[in-house]
Formats: sequence, C-alpha cells, structure tokens
Amino acid sequence: MHSDIFSISGGGYHGGSGSSCTSADCRRNSGIIVGSIFGGIAVVAVSVISYICCCKGRPLRKNSIFVNMKNLKLLKQDAYDVNAFQSGIWSSRYFQYKRWHGPYQFSLSFDPQSMKVTGSGSDDVGTFIVDGTYSVQSRRMGLTKTYQAGTGNPSENLAHQVTIQLGWKAQNNQFEGKWYVQTSKYRGEDKFELKFDGQQQQQLSAYEKV
Repeated sequence: MHSDIFSISGGGYHGGSGSSCTSADCRRNSGIIVGSIFGGIAVVAVSVISYICCCKGRPLRKNSIFVNMKNLKLLKQDAYDVNAFQSGIWSSRYFQYKRWHGPYQFSLSFDPQSMKVTGSGSDDVGTFIVDGTYSVQSRRMGLTKTYQAGTGNPSENLAHQVTIQLGWKAQNNQFEGKWYVQTSKYRGEDKFELKFDGQQQQQLSAYEKV
C-alpha cells in the first residue's frame, strides 16, 4: 500500500504525461483561471465593504413604503382580534453589542385621521422624540427616533436618528422588527421589540382622573 502511494505521488511530481503544463497555451490558460478566481474573491470583498460603508444601517425601504406593503405573514383574523395601535405607554427593547437593552418605557400617540404616530421618552442612550407612520391594514409601523443632544450617554448619543420598522406579531402580542442607524461614526442594525404596556396605561389614566 505504501509503495503504491509513493509511486503515484512520485510520478506526478516528476512530470507524468497526464499532469504537466509546460506549453505557453497551458500556462496562459492556468493564469486566466487563477486570475478569475482571485478576481471573483476581490469582487465579493469589494461588495461586502461597499455594503458596510454604504448600506449597513439603512433600511431597504423608506418607512412610508414599508408600512404600506402587504404583510403576507398577517393572518386575516389577526386584523380584528386586537387593536394593535393604542395611544399610551409602550415598552421597548433593542439588541446591540451582542445583548438586549431595556425594556424602556415611552409614550406613543396614534392619530387615526393622519395615520401618524408621535411620542417621546428616554433610554440608555439619551432623551428622544418619536415620529412616524402606521397602517391598520398591514399592521406595520415605521418610526424615526431622534435623540436630543447633551442627554444620556455622551459616547453613544450623537444627536442622531434611528429608523425603526416593525410588524405585528400576534403570537407574541407585540411589534417586532429592526432598528437602523447610519452616521459618520457608526453604522448598525439589529432586532427591536415594542409592546403596549396596558398596566401602565391604566395607572396613567387613573392618575389623570384624580
């Protein structure tokens, strides 16, 4: 067994007729193949770098387009079971730096006439205001969170905007989706969850009645 292996490998090494490439055409074709392989790798690398530099942290669609797209995952009965868009106190959390942050509570107000949503609150980054749009038909909302300069964590708060796109998940009774950030210093995107805090809303209503 060992001698057979040796003779095969040795024959190849010493230029057997089936494995040699000495002609000019053969060397040229080999160079083309190798060049094509490395060229393909270079194209992929450039594409990845271009995505990181230009596209990462930016949603594929604007909020207005995302909200009005048909939600294929939404069951028909879900559209009538729960009022997903309730003005009041909401609880949110987001995934960044390999861990969840939150939950953080903030207010949201939904206008059924204009289909606009506004709100405000604070988290571990800073104080922010929220504005956006939503659709009862698609059960989606697109939010823009704008941080107020000089609040919260100075290393994280760049007075920047965060785009948040969410869809209703009936099985979890909450909105789920992604956040997107793209600034001159940071680009990122990851998971985001938003849930209506009914208990807090009841407490708020009771307080307002006093």
